[in-house]
Amino acid sequence: MNTTNTFLFGLLILFVTVTSEQSIKCYDCLACNDPFNNNGIATKTCTGSCKKAKVNGVVIRSCSDVNGGDKCEEKDDIHACSCTSDLCNSASGFSVSFPVVCISAIILFLGVF
Repeated sequence: MNTTNTFLFGLLILFVTVTSEQSIKCYDCLACNDPFNNNGIATKTCTGSCKKAKVNGVVIRSCSDVNGGDKCEEKDDIHACSCTSDLCNSASGFSVSFPVVCISAIILFLGVF
């Protein structure tokens, strides 16, 4: 492959990587407490992550254009989680997908050895 073709191929890869955005579908509701019944609940599409927060016993499910990753935080009477797969903010708790656990274990293993 000559230099021009290599440059054009690299530019194409860069263009595809930079311009592609992954969207995610999330439940969007206020006071949709657990146990969650998703019948008739609206969904939204965003480019970040799904959110679920519980404040003073009231559950809020929403969509964010900021990617918060897959994690939960708790402070005082507020419990908030973010997740990055379609409709993942339906759960009563929070779970991490099996592929994420496997990849994390492999990275940890490679980092140790």
